[in-house]
Amino acid sequence: MVKGTPSMGKRHKVVHIRCRRCGRRSYNVQRGVCAACGYGSSRRIKRYNWKVKKIQGLRLR
Repeated sequence: MVKGTPSMGKRHKVVHIRCRRCGRRSYNVQRGVCAACGYGSSRRIKRYNWKVKKIQGLRLR
């Protein structure tokens, strides 16, 4: 099993699709959770003080 250049051509599965809450392409299809906003696991938007999030179509105060 080679883990170099030949195996890079086999990576063609869609892992993340567009999230319906934040609009970013970070919704994991298999887990059903968005990596950016946390949609699917919590009702609150995943947010930290050290991170500035821009959510499309939603205003954060």
